[in-house]
Amino acid sequence: MTQAKPFPELATKRLRLRRFRPSDVEGLHTCFGDPVAMRYWNSPPCKTPAETQRWARALARAGSPNKKWFGWAVAEKRSDRCIGMVNFHHREQRNRKLEIGYILSPAHQRKGLMTEVLQTWLDYCLEDLGVHRIEAIIHPDNIASIRLVKRLGFRLEGGPLRDYWRNGDTFMDTMMYSLIAGEEGEDELHAASPG
Repeated sequence: MTQAKPFPELATKRLRLRRFRPSDVEGLHTCFGDPVAMRYWNSPPCKTPAETQRWARALARAGSPNKKWFGWAVAEKRSDRCIGMVNFHHREQRNRKLEIGYILSPAHQRKGLMTEVLQTWLDYCLEDLGVHRIEAIIHPDNIASIRLVKRLGFRLEGGPLRDYWRNGDTFMDTMMYSLIAGEEGEDELHAASPG
């Protein structure tokens, strides 16, 4: 019988990325239950903490990062309180690619926290999981998320992809950004070099 690998916990200066726990429902609901935070997602906001609890249970069951999807709770280091989530989905091991998703409680936005999370998380995906291509599908109006991924080295590849996502009865356009292993920060290098 093979022994299960330990959950891959990651740490940044101010945060921990860890397995979801039942006690995380309240913190996760500040994200998943907030219509403004969820306005660019491809699912409607959770109406009740019980709906969010179903998400938290599914995320807690994530068995191994070798699966097609895997999620981490984003928790404050000092209090261990959940303030968001980062995950990957649509992982294709043969093609060494995956898509990312992330959300942060509105009260914790605009503090550089998600930049911290994604820098550490991208290193894990590229180095430990051997991923070659990471995709971010982003609504064209989500300027903060677009700035975030561009700052981390992602490049715009296409879009708008018309009616790519459905949220309730509404279809939404999206943009495709990608990061290729070895290209991180290349745009900044070119911008800084003379000529």
